[in-house]
Amino acid sequence: MTDHVDVLVLGGGPAGSTVATLAAKTGARVRLLEASRHPRPHVGESLLPGITPILADMGALAAVQRAGFSLKTGSTHLRWGVTPRWDLWFADSDAYETSWFVERERFDAILFDCATASGVETLTHAAVRSLQWQGDTLQSVTWRDAGGAIHETTATHVVDASGAAALVARDRGWVEPIAGMAHQALWAHFEHVEHLPAPRAHQAVFIAEAGHWIWCFPLADGRASVGVVELAVDTPKGGSAHFDALVSASSALRRVLGSAAMRCSGVRRERDFSYRVRPAGLPGVRLVGDAAGFIDPVLSTGVFLAMHAAWDAAHSLTEPDEISAASGYAKRHARQFDDLLRMVCFYYQQGLTADDYFWESKRIVIDSAGALSPRRAFAVLTSGLIDNLAMQRPAQSARQRRAAETQETVESLAVASAPTEFFCVHLRVPFSARPGQVVHDLDGDRGDPAVPRTDRASIYIVVEPDDPVAPCFARTPSLSIDVVAPRLGNDPGHGPNGRDPGREQHLAPTLRSFVALLRRLDAAGLGIAALWRDHGHEIDRWTAALPLGIAHVRTFGR
Repeated sequence: MTDHVDVLVLGGGPAGSTVATLAAKTGARVRLLEASRHPRPHVGESLLPGITPILADMGALAAVQRAGFSLKTGSTHLRWGVTPRWDLWFADSDAYETSWFVERERFDAILFDCATASGVETLTHAAVRSLQWQGDTLQSVTWRDAGGAIHETTATHVVDASGAAALVARDRGWVEPIAGMAHQALWAHFEHVEHLPAPRAHQAVFIAEAGHWIWCFPLADGRASVGVVELAVDTPKGGSAHFDALVSASSALRRVLGSAAMRCSGVRRERDFSYRVRPAGLPGVRLVGDAAGFIDPVLSTGVFLAMHAAWDAAHSLTEPDEISAASGYAKRHARQFDDLLRMVCFYYQQGLTADDYFWESKRIVIDSAGALSPRRAFAVLTSGLIDNLAMQRPAQSARQRRAAETQETVESLAVASAPTEFFCVHLRVPFSARPGQVVHDLDGDRGDPAVPRTDRASIYIVVEPDDPVAPCFARTPSLSIDVVAPRLGNDPGHGPNGRDPGREQHLAPTLRSFVALLRRLDAAGLGIAALWRDHGHEIDRWTAALPLGIAHVRTFGR
């Protein structure tokens, strides 16, 4: 039997479910063929914040938030390079403070169910048998349904989301192994895990050992995903005994797991999983997710790269010029893949300091975000926020809106009596400009006349009702918290001359203590009006007890 659909998606993992859902939302007739079924286990439990706006566009964000997955605040690196321990905090990206650690069987099922709810014809146990080509045109796809019947489907667009099977790429001979990445991964789940104490209780842990590295991801209910990635493996090794021996040999991992931890699942294995595919798109065909290439999991980029490619591919299907659309998608995918691959390869150099990794990130993102400090460049790149098409417009508009609101508020003291739609805590901190530099603060000439204007910089902590898609510095159950620092490039930890460790050490605890205060006050999701009514005095006490060198100017917008 032969029939026709607008979009035929091969594979129902995160990439396939994403592209199918977004294509269906345009009114297209979409069919998704999943060779297996959900739920099914899969590697890749550590997610990046860059998927958040994609989940929102799909309509799956609320379901993921309700699923009870463990929050992820960033990553902690032990013995990685010559710096004994160093951290990545998603909050440093100035966009999203957290992501999630997920059980992939549940996460993938949520996205698959979202596709079904969006009107996609989702079929499980539907295995592709063959692809029929005429030159570079994919004419049809032959597949077998759950009952064993054979079907042939033609489609205006075919999207290959078949994972490592890479049906289109392997059929066309486009798979290119990445030199030096012939690694293997062994992983399992553990229970009764202690993990790291606060404030690193929700950090991914990466541990470098001789010839391999280890991940430890805290899941819900005292469980953790533990994986070992062995480097340059010529002879495959597997089995629980080999995995258990590597885990036991790592004293750093044993300290993270705690004395009561024990393996509670079988050991799974992946091998030779780093490869790339070119091109990732041609007229009538898009390749997404692992079907378009896979990078070593050291930066946890797999699910993000899959979902971002799917988001981009889905939008490219609606462009009027299909040749240009396919070529543009392939170029964007290659550029993002290259950036992440470059960072992964650099990341494996173990004779470096944490600052070396930060500066390499700065070099990689210089065209996209040249004004970022090295540390923030690292946070942005490894959070899935550079060239993230799903958040570029929302991020830009949110930042512009917050800056405009702050400008208007500072220029007019009348806002002190405005409704409690937001409030802002205005602080002033020491600031050293370059010799002869002329700088302008938002608060005009107000302030201490005895202090030169170039010696002060304003920090505005803006609190408003939460928008889960808009980027911000931090969140509480009902509020978003953003930091606007005009003279510091909206980066209160760094000055215009580069990194300023003294300022970061001085300001970071202050900002985090404010976030902790609001999270405690807003634990029940009160909203701004009720929070000010019941707890405004506690915020006043906080501003009255600021550390030496940080001055409270005023709080406005109540």
